[in-house]
Amino acid sequence: MKLIQLLGVAALVGTLSCGSSSDSMNSTGPGNPGPPGPTNVTIQNFSFAPANVSIKVGGTVKWTNKGPSPHTTTSDQSVWASSQLNPPVGGGGGYGGGGGMPGGAYTLTFHTAGTYGYHCSIHPPSTYPGFTGTVVVNP
Repeated sequence: MKLIQLLGVAALVGTLSCGSSSDSMNSTGPGNPGPPGPTNVTIQNFSFAPANVSIKVGGTVKWTNKGPSPHTTTSDQSVWASSQLNPPVGGGGGYGGGGGMPGGAYTLTFHTAGTYGYHCSIHPPSTYPGFTGTVVVNP
């Protein structure tokens, strides 16, 4: 009798451990897609487009300069500061032709929920009041 109980417990433990390891190992697939790509923000004409984005904790935002001037993306709360993001190769529009490769880009993954305002440090809000943006990071 004890042997039958022992075999039953062993079978139950084996089933539970296989099920849980299968779930944790299969974090992606048709039912559980992996994390989405970055939320893209374009910098052009002294504006961020879209200016306001909303993501979840662990989400990523990618800023790409597609305008004729160098820019940055700089947190109002000193959380991040990109280096100078150069314009597309060859300039743009009346500034040298355009049609070049996309300009400099900066990517940041957010690990803490909150609201983060940002601006271009080269063209500050005191001079360019509409050149600001917000990232809302939801839990």
